[in-house]
Formats: sequence, structure tokens, C-alpha cells
Amino acid sequence: MANGWRRRLLGALGCGLALSLTACGSQGAAGSKFRPLQPGVLKVATAFLPAPGFWQGRNVAAGGFEAGLALALAHKLGLQRVEVVQVPFASITSGKLGGADLALSQITPTSERSKVEDFSTPYLDAPPGILVRAGIRAPDEQTLRGLQWVVSRLSTLTPILLSRVRPIVPPVETTDRTEALRVLRAGRADALLLDLPVALGLARADPHTFAVAGQLDGTEGLAAVLPKGSPNDEIVNSAIRALQADGTVDSLVHRWLGTSESDVPLIPTQAS
Repeated sequence: MANGWRRRLLGALGCGLALSLTACGSQGAAGSKFRPLQPGVLKVATAFLPAPGFWQGRNVAAGGFEAGLALALAHKLGLQRVEVVQVPFASITSGKLGGADLALSQITPTSERSKVEDFSTPYLDAPPGILVRAGIRAPDEQTLRGLQWVVSRLSTLTPILLSRVRPIVPPVETTDRTEALRVLRAGRADALLLDLPVALGLARADPHTFAVAGQLDGTEGLAAVLPKGSPNDEIVNSAIRALQADGTVDSLVHRWLGTSESDVPLIPTQAS
């Protein structure tokens, strides 16, 4: 995703963020046919409900970036509605989608995860973002190293923090992102490394508690997860590229995340 969020795409979601997509048409992307597990339904798995900026509530009607993306994908794929199922993050990343067609859960592809599941083309650039408690400043590497960090054992960003930031004080270790955010919110840590779009969504939703201090250099992206060997890989990739090209993705970023990657300061590290 060389152009990332800076792509200038369309400003609305075609037929809008309505739950019913019947009136929007029924043709799949690039003339292909999506094969849903349930006729007419795009069943989407996600781990965190709500997830500020991505899933504002427990269904697509509440809004959010990935909620809007799910609706837009359903329209592109010729499906009538979206059904959301909550599945633990560890299950999704091990290829168990809870009977869903795909997962949208702020997930970064890795070679290890690719052994058990398929990934779409990335729909968002996601370099490492530095989420801090409101009022904490971290303008340079030296300051970053002196912060009290919290990490999640499930996060692909934990090795990046340890190898590139190299905190002076051992980080507080948690099982997952939910617990890590609880530690940060309680003041038991200063900072948490997250995918930048996720950090932006949290800071936008709760600016009195969180802020984004900066980003580290990186080429990671967030992608949809599909079951291993899914026949829908190609059409989902085509639909995502179409939504990037027609402006839908940028429109959703502007509405739900508020700030683009280019607006967040880059903090160089010697280990970059």
C-alpha cells in the first residue's frame, strides 16, 4: 500500500451505511461471484466490540471504520446484509473464524499466521503507533526509552518495541490488548505500541485519557482474514482495491479516525 491513507478516494459509501444493501445492486467485484456461507449475507468476525474508531458498538449500525468497510464490501460483493460475530482474537489469528466468511479485526498479516489462514490485500497502512496517557510527551527516542511501557503477549508489535525502542524499565506484560489498555488507563504504564490506526481511533474516542505521541517507521498493514484456501480471496482483494480507488476507504478514515498517517510525527530510532 505505497500510497496508504493518502489515496484520494470517494466521499461516500455508494448507497450509504444502511444495514440493508438490497437496493445498492447485486453484482460482485470484477464480475466474479462471492460465495458466502449463508446466501445473501456477509458474515464478519471481529474480536473487540466495541473497538473505538473501528466498531463503535456491537453491530454495523453503530458505525466505525471496519463496520463501514464491512457494509461497503457487502455492497461490492452483491450481498444484502452484514452479520457480525464476536470471536476471540487468539482464535481469529489461529484461523478459527467462528463460521464467518472473513474477519475484520485490526489484524496484521504475518508469515506465521499465513500458515493457517489467508489474508486480503491490506486495506490500511499500519505502522507502529505510540499511544500514551494524555499529557505525556515523547518527542524522541531517549524519552521513549525512559517511559513505562505495557505490552501484550499476542501483539506482533511487542518484538518491535523490545528491539527498536529498547525500554530501560521492563514493560508490564499482559495477555491481550484489552488488558494492556486497562493498565494504561489506570496509570500503571505510560505508553503502549499499537497499530497506528488503532491508536488514532482510541485517542479520538477518548482524548481526555489517550493521545498519540508519534509513530515508528514501518510498512505493516491491516488486512481481512479469510479461511485457509478460501475461494473468495481474489474477489475480496478486488473489492478492497475498488473501495480504495473510489474513495470509500479515505472517507471512512476521515470520519472515524480523524487523522491520517502523514499527520503523525515520525520518531526515528537507532535500531530502525
